[in-house]
Amino acid sequence: MGSRISESKQFARPSKKFNKLNTHIKGTIGEYQEIVNLTKAGWHISKSCDPQCPFDLVAVSQDGQTIRLIDVKTNTYRTKRNKDGTIQRIGRSRTKLQKEMGVELLMVDHGN
Repeated sequence: MGSRISESKQFARPSKKFNKLNTHIKGTIGEYQEIVNLTKAGWHISKSCDPQCPFDLVAVSQDGQTIRLIDVKTNTYRTKRNKDGTIQRIGRSRTKLQKEMGVELLMVDHGN
């Protein structure tokens, strides 16, 4: 017959790695937070389905006169503190293509 796992067998606890969100999950959370914020602000939002697309969201104003291409970025910070004790945020910039297309960066921060 099939084998049974002994009830007394103890399983290892998950490592601490699983307690922190990986960067992909943080990015997805940030995108959906901004979809909610922009929708509440009255924008119509469409999400890109192409992972290589230079923007994450298309926001269209209520009257359809304004279209925004938005790349959502999650703020990240250096692990070592500066000499004065402050934490330095890692800067992000648009790619050449994003600049040509007029894509705006929308930075989000959710407490890392």
